Amino acid sequence: MFNVRATYQREAERAVTHLASLGINRIAVVLADDSFGADGLAGAKQGFEQAKLEPVVLEKVDRAKPDFAPVAAKIVKEKAQAVLMLASGNTVVEGYNAFRKAGSAAQLVTLSNNASAGFVKSLGDNARGVIVTQVYPSERAGSSPLVREALDLAKAKGKDVSPAMLEGYAAAKVLVEALRRAGPKPTRDKIGPALESMQKFDIGGLEISYSPDDHSGLDFADLSIIGTDGKFRR
Repeated sequence: MFNVRATYQREAERAVTHLASLGINRIAVVLADDSFGADGLAGAKQGFEQAKLEPVVLEKVDRAKPDFAPVAAKIVKEKAQAVLMLASGNTVVEGYNAFRKAGSAAQLVTLSNNASAGFVKSLGDNARGVIVTQVYPSERAGSSPLVREALDLAKAKGKDVSPAMLEGYAAAKVLVEALRRAGPKPTRDKIGPALESMQKFDIGGLEISYSPDDHSGLDFADLSIIGTDGKFRR
């Protein structure tokens, strides 16, 4: 496995430290009871440690059949100012609706696995103001060479660029470079070492680095907020 993006742990850590930097110290964490939720929680804990805080609510929910009523009650009771949700889109939407119905006005924060137009549409009227972490520059950041390339290619096809599409474009660039380095007859045994040979490979203003002991790739993590137009804004 070779990552072409920051880890979910890094995103969760960044989310918590950002909230703390704004003076938000009553932060709840709600996660799916699965490997994804556990991974995000490990990063969130690092963020809490850096900020010298503890979550006011820490609750796991069943991924298949989450019951948000008792969780929402705790969030209201503890007067959470923000809720970091580590789960897939449908679960986050269901949870957010439950929190609002229970009377919570907490800021909702979630990770880049939900950075899609479909997620925004699913949120409906609750979409505006939701914070979503990102692992690449804004898809409208004309100052980024990577973004400019993606925008030009998408425009030629009459398409828009989403955060997920930008991530896919970056991954494709890395794969093509690995194939080039692997030679005219690339094989599985050649592509791995080819990837591990990449050091500060520039994909357009961002540098990818791998080694035999580190397949992390990037450490870039940023935050976006869903605007009134349903677009992700930085």
